[in-house]
Amino acid sequence: MLNDPPPEKRRVHPLEQPPQQPPPTPDDQPPQPQRHPVTLHIPSVRPTVTYALLAINIGIFIIRVLSPALDEQFFLWGANNQTAVLFNGEFYRLFTSMFLHASIYDGAGGFAMQNSLHLIFNCYILYQVGSSVERLFGHARFAIIYLLGGLAGSIASAVLGDARSFSVGASGAVFAVMGAQLIYLYQHRKLLGASGRAQMQGVITFMVINFAFGLLTTVGRAGVRVDNWAHFGGAFGGVLLAWFIAPLYIVRRHPERPNALLGEDINPLKNRYWIVSLFGAGLLLVLIVARSILTG
Repeated sequence: MLNDPPPEKRRVHPLEQPPQQPPPTPDDQPPQPQRHPVTLHIPSVRPTVTYALLAINIGIFIIRVLSPALDEQFFLWGANNQTAVLFNGEFYRLFTSMFLHASIYDGAGGFAMQNSLHLIFNCYILYQVGSSVERLFGHARFAIIYLLGGLAGSIASAVLGDARSFSVGASGAVFAVMGAQLIYLYQHRKLLGASGRAQMQGVITFMVINFAFGLLTTVGRAGVRVDNWAHFGGAFGGVLLAWFIAPLYIVRRHPERPNALLGEDINPLKNRYWIVSLFGAGLLLVLIVARSILTG
């Protein structure tokens, strides 16, 4: 067998080479999966209870403006006071004081327009926070927290406050609503993300500033004194109630919209009425014990 050398490979002329393909352009890249925005739907209601409460507070204030004598009668009849409530048994004051505010008249019967800031401030906070909380909590939950939380603030004021002072204002109930909002934001902190944490920090900061301002009014000869016991009691009542009865949402796929999620409440109020009853019984027990101690 002869070992012949392999035949030399023929060189290919450049014109015979296949044309070079241009580098792929971005348009030729394989399509990337598109990200579709996802919408979260949480059941909400129109804040009609908030609007009704605003109308009641403003309406009572307007009625009192009609005359200094009528204004004084409303105040003396409905303001919260330790002696009147715990010694004289006028428990209705715990409720009526929540719908009265500082008089627009001064001691001489003239107008003191700056006193209307008490009503304006409370109504503004109630509108801002209350409408948001009611939309998420529903009418019944919101009304329970406002009224029972406000009563908790009134009871704290009557039991722990100065026996010589007469307290009025919706701020105890408003602080209860803010406490409820704080619990809602905390329980849904993972769902709400950075936005929820920012809101929670804002609520805490606002409450701390108000507590600090209330303490400052007790020092020296401040013309107006803030009832911090009502604020503390209302905030505590709102936090405690909301911890058990606030809506607790879990996220599921929306049954009708492919790119949407639906928040489902797994803590319906109908399963928590016993908590509301227990809270009310606790308020009553505090009143009974405090009255027996102070009058015994």
